[in-house]
Amino acid sequence: MPDLLMTILESMVPMLLTGVGGVCGWLLKSHRKEAARDRAMETGLRTLLRAELLEIHAKYVPLGQIPVAVMEETDRVYRAYHSLGGNGTGTKLYEELKALPTVD
Repeated sequence: MPDLLMTILESMVPMLLTGVGGVCGWLLKSHRKEAARDRAMETGLRTLLRAELLEIHAKYVPLGQIPVAVMEETDRVYRAYHSLGGNGTGTKLYEELKALPTVD
């Protein structure tokens, strides 16, 4: 009986290892695909937030003032933009908007 058990185990172990390896490979591929999708989503969202800053800037800098409610929204947009790794141009736009006097 022990010989039969060893024979069964010897034939099952490679099959189990193959199965485990296949599952690990599938999980790794799935993780990489999800990570790429997440990066694309972050890039897209950061781009949209930068576009919003550009739009606000184009509207209010020529006016020389900005409504308080719009500045509050601009703060939220910039914080989200910055937390997603945005900087440079968006920061410059935000600083110029912050320098504007606010009106009710």
